[in-house]
Amino acid sequence: MAIKSEKPKFTAAQIKEQIKRIQSEIEKQKKIAKKDDIFTAPTPEEIEKKLKRVNSPIFYFASWTATVGLGGTFQYRVGIFNPDPTPVDWLFVHVWFGSGNIDRNIGTFLLNVDTRFPRLTQPDALGFTLAPSTAIQVTFNIKMPTTVETTMYIGNSCLMKLNTLDIGIYYDRGAFGITVI
Repeated sequence: MAIKSEKPKFTAAQIKEQIKRIQSEIEKQKKIAKKDDIFTAPTPEEIEKKLKRVNSPIFYFASWTATVGLGGTFQYRVGIFNPDPTPVDWLFVHVWFGSGNIDRNIGTFLLNVDTRFPRLTQPDALGFTLAPSTAIQVTFNIKMPTTVETTMYIGNSCLMKLNTLDIGIYYDRGAFGITVI
């Protein structure tokens, strides 16, 4: 008996259109990024891979301060795009430090935490709602502890939807490196 394959989430034409929209948003964010910040964004091929996954919305760029002194504050900005035809609500971005980004298992990825650093979540308690084919940016101002060594640290971000009466949904992840001087 043949197993019926699951229908793709987006058609080839829809993927092409979403890539165009996301690339337009990326160009806008590149212009906003601070001169000395690190700015990363997926290539069209990487966007296509993200769109072919089961879950969306997705992270579509990240920008952050490359270095910070002990006790100083640095900025981490991340963009979220909703390619779905329906709005998504109760969205949050969670940020922490640890080497979890390489861990494919979501449960242990989220538990890989360097406890010397803060764990931060935005926005407020109600989250945000993202309309179809729209983007939003979330900015974190993170204070570097004075008790850590001067070296490079790995930051992680997780895009998730909370469900107040059931299990939430994991959507996407990102990582960034910050050098403490």
